[in-house]
Amino acid sequence: MSASGAWPLVLLAVFATHLPFFAWRWRVTRERRYGATTLTFALLVACYGLRVFAPELRAGEAPLHEVVRVFAWLSAAVSIGWFVHHQVVARRRR
Repeated sequence: MSASGAWPLVLLAVFATHLPFFAWRWRVTRERRYGATTLTFALLVACYGLRVFAPELRAGEAPLHEVVRVFAWLSAAVSIGWFVHHQVVARRRR
């Protein structure tokens, strides 16, 4: 495997490492922002898991890992939006 070919495996490991922490934070706090972040990391783990272990799977004409990545981007956008909202509300309270 070339150095560039190793990146999906590295990213899979990074995202899989972060997933349990954010799932735990969501479970403890029940804050939507942690739920969205947990969903984002779960989708990224699925995306890169598919890319590494099942790149031939397809959804119509598109590789399945690319379809999952689109949903991960959408989830990340929601997660970032809720994080920013949380920061703005916290700043106003000070």
